[in-house]
Amino acid sequence: MLTSMADDKKNIGKPDRNLISFKEKWEFDYAIRQLHVQDPDGTKQQAKNALTKAAKRIEPSEGRKRIMKEALKILKDN
Repeated sequence: MLTSMADDKKNIGKPDRNLISFKEKWEFDYAIRQLHVQDPDGTKQQAKNALTKAAKRIEPSEGRKRIMKEALKILKDN
């Protein structure tokens, strides 16, 4: 009998909502808007650049919060 990850309670991972899918344009745009709201002095392009730079520094699997925190730090430093 085959079991799926959902059937095996030992194989519990992080929910996808904790991640940013950079392949999904709407999700990437949403993250950019969130950054822009947190730092309205910068432009959306600066937010996009900061998010991209943060994603290159941090593994996407480490989660949305960590990437967003790093991107906001990059925005504030510029």
